[in-house]
Amino acid sequence: MDDCSSASSAMPTTASHVSGVTIHIPAVPVIELTLLVIAALLWRLLVAVHAGLAMLHALQAEKSPHSGVPSAEKGSPPPPPHLSRQLSRERLRGGTPVPPPSPRGEGEPNMLADARPLRISAGHFGKCLSGDADVDVALFIAACQNYCKVLALIGPFTLLSTREVISNMKKIEHSFELAPVRYRSMRELLEAEVAAGMHQPGGVLVDPSAAVGLLWARRGLTFWVHIFRELSRIGRQRQSGRISPAEGPTPSGRSTPRGGSPTGDVSLKELVERGYAATLQPFNGWLSQNSMSLALRAVPQEFPRLAPTQLEMLEDLEAWCDVVEQLVGRMAAVQLELDLEDRRKSI
Repeated sequence: MDDCSSASSAMPTTASHVSGVTIHIPAVPVIELTLLVIAALLWRLLVAVHAGLAMLHALQAEKSPHSGVPSAEKGSPPPPPHLSRQLSRERLRGGTPVPPPSPRGEGEPNMLADARPLRISAGHFGKCLSGDADVDVALFIAACQNYCKVLALIGPFTLLSTREVISNMKKIEHSFELAPVRYRSMRELLEAEVAAGMHQPGGVLVDPSAAVGLLWARRGLTFWVHIFRELSRIGRQRQSGRISPAEGPTPSGRSTPRGGSPTGDVSLKELVERGYAATLQPFNGWLSQNSMSLALRAVPQEFPRLAPTQLEMLEDLEAWCDVVEQLVGRMAAVQLELDLEDRRKSI
């Protein structure tokens, strides 16, 4: 008995003694597993960056060889591709068909020829407002797709936002195209997903789904509202003389050297960082936050001139923010009412 006790006490901690048989249990390679997980996450990040670069090249390739104007920016933004296939079927069912885009030269001005893309984008988002409290999903998809063109004008650091917009629109379209007439109402689209039992109580959403796509699309727009509001505020203060021309980022044209004012002493990169911290960062996980850190390295020293004059630039920034704030407010109200506000972090 004493021999057994001494033998048992002499056994290493990594072994089990069962019926006289010693089984050695190898130590778990924690470091190796951790490195493997990090490598997998870095690979996903590289794939995302590669996709973003390919997207930028595709946007540049769309430019006309003669005018240099992207083809999708000539006239109204086209509706999602599947809508054209639905026109004849909706007429046969007696539904209201989705209107085709206006021919070039009719209706809205050319985005780049008019040199005020934010004003035109504000008009697209304004058309999404349906009734007193609803959103037209078809027009929202088209407006967001068109807005990717505006993001491309701001700089390469917006590639991450563009990729998210495209991903979110695909998620929305997956449910929307099941009934393009009925589901033009965002409320009806989300109510249908809730009625189908797709989502769990407490705002636990299934991904992919229209609810997830609309939620993240809304958050992405709120991010840009925050940045544009700050650019407008600084521009107005400089215009009134409360900030000297040597302080803070310029809402259009080159960034000027920073001074010592607590209000104006801020760079464009700092504005983007603040906007991210206030809107998207609370819902982003480790990988998403690190992707944004990489994108921040590409923030330019100047904000592009998106209007002929600084005054028109400020007006367009404010008009865009006013419309989009109203839009995201409607979206948030419907999503909260239907218990579709998922507050979990992404990866």
